[in-house]
Amino acid sequence: MVRRSLRVLFALVVVALAPLASGQPGHVVDLDFRGTFSASAVAGQTTGRFRNNGTEPLPVRSAVHSYVLRFETSDENGDPATALALLFVPDDPVDAGSLLAFAPGSTGLVDACAPSRPYVEGGSLDTYGAYALAYAGQGLPTVMPNYLGFFAPERRQPYFVADAEAHVLLDALRAAASVLADLDAALAPHASFVAGFSQGGHAVFAAADRAAGYAPDVPLTGLLGFGASGEVDVVMRPFPYVAPWILVAYADVYDGAIEPEALLQEAYARRLMGDIERLCILDVQAQYPGDPAALLVPELAAALRQGTLADAFPTLDRLMRANQTGLQDHGLPVIMLQGVDDPIAPLADQNRFVSRLCELGSSVRYPNYLRTRHETRYIGFEEALGWMRALAAGEPAPSDCDAVGRE
Repeated sequence: MVRRSLRVLFALVVVALAPLASGQPGHVVDLDFRGTFSASAVAGQTTGRFRNNGTEPLPVRSAVHSYVLRFETSDENGDPATALALLFVPDDPVDAGSLLAFAPGSTGLVDACAPSRPYVEGGSLDTYGAYALAYAGQGLPTVMPNYLGFFAPERRQPYFVADAEAHVLLDALRAAASVLADLDAALAPHASFVAGFSQGGHAVFAAADRAAGYAPDVPLTGLLGFGASGEVDVVMRPFPYVAPWILVAYADVYDGAIEPEALLQEAYARRLMGDIERLCILDVQAQYPGDPAALLVPELAAALRQGTLADAFPTLDRLMRANQTGLQDHGLPVIMLQGVDDPIAPLADQNRFVSRLCELGSSVRYPNYLRTRHETRYIGFEEALGWMRALAAGEPAPSDCDAVGRE
């Protein structure tokens, strides 16, 4: 019987995890039980967010126990690192044996922008934590990792760096699986899913590309993308607000291979490093122009628009290609939940990306939502949950590959 008091089990979990060897990716460093959300409290955290998107949430099925989980992973160079996640365990685990890792969208490069910071510091859940809680409220154990560089003030996030994103997501699954198995053997996952919104979609596909080599022990069952894209140039072209973050991250990670200030208009180049340290996602959208030509040097804006980056900026193009994700023949089932009017992950680009996934052997479910922009997390919640449950039950993965671009 899996319904047991996790308040009582918390001390047992700590004892059980202590003998595990440290220094291994996925090793649990510490586990902090934060309390229990009643079913009504889960509804209070999530209902308004769903209704704001024009949808009604499913009735909450379970109370949820909440933990802050710190675990070991490795950075983009393979060096040891520590990351932090929120772990939500349903009191009534309808989906015992399954585990979901949810990757957040862009929030910033520095520690102050960490998605989970408000909750870790005793406040409320952010939008991504609340969304992960919603799945747990339906009975599905869910872990939401923060990217490397968050809760580590000595470094910046390696933003849109595929290895770093993949490692933290796969090791969050390892750590969460270890906790669940120690809570109750019936909770040990035999089916693991990775889902992500926006930047999180890039991370999800990075994890898929690297799972066989980096984490063959993780039973990765399927991938979910909400407004997702595996292509870095596709992100920069329609959503230039984050272009300075990508440029700074690539300069950090690749030892100054590019000079970010030289790629920005002078007014923004002068303030770049100060902005990096103080601006999170809402701030950059308020303070930066939405037109790439107003933020980036004309040559770069034109190259992104015309698809000539390889000729005009070969080093930057090489770094972006090295961090393109999803197209390394992983063959995993995918559901891409796409807004027809998405201005950040445009439908035409997504059609092309999904076509490539299909060509590489993935069965891709590709629901397109009319009158919907970038935010498909809420309108697609019930469909995403049903898709995971079907795959976890061993049903064949559905495919829309014959109708890409025509749905």
